[in-house]
Amino acid sequence: MKTLIINGSPRKLGDSMTLVNEMIKHLSGEVKIVDTYYDDISPCIDCRFCWKNDECLIDDDMQAVYKLLDEVDNVIISSPIYFSELTGKLLSFASRLQRFYVSRCIKKNKNFKLKEKSGVLVLTGGGDGSIEPAVNRANIIFRQINAQPIGRVVSLKTNDIPTYDDVNALNRAKELSFCLNELNRNNSSS
Repeated sequence: MKTLIINGSPRKLGDSMTLVNEMIKHLSGEVKIVDTYYDDISPCIDCRFCWKNDECLIDDDMQAVYKLLDEVDNVIISSPIYFSELTGKLLSFASRLQRFYVSRCIKKNKNFKLKEKSGVLVLTGGGDGSIEPAVNRANIIFRQINAQPIGRVVSLKTNDIPTYDDVNALNRAKELSFCLNELNRNNSSS
């Protein structure tokens, strides 16, 4: 089993990573992490190179991510909530998925299809505002990478209760890790 974690948090030891690390402790197989704040991944510049080619013109760390997105069994999207939304760096990363959209919708390449995978969303936030915009955006990302969301873990009000003390969120993270393990065990035995 192979899991890709797309981390949209600037804090390497913050609330989002607390939940991600809890999941990693219980996940089987190999885990790769893409840190949208620290990896060299530029946003899409709408150059339309991918309209005529089967690749992206921008030569950065996203090239390896494209390959991973067709290999992994699971994708975990993790982000703190900023103004009820995923972080800007995560959305910038997501803009590079335009290449997949172009293959399917502009070029209408019927042979293009990424490997099917399971998805989990991890959200944290200091306030108690709406998470629905972030959930909606994450679902668009999951759709672009051919991931079926199986659940989410959310820890809000982290200004008052840090995620490492949010027992419900930590248990949910562990539960979703076991669920991913079980789904992949069932898929590999089919």
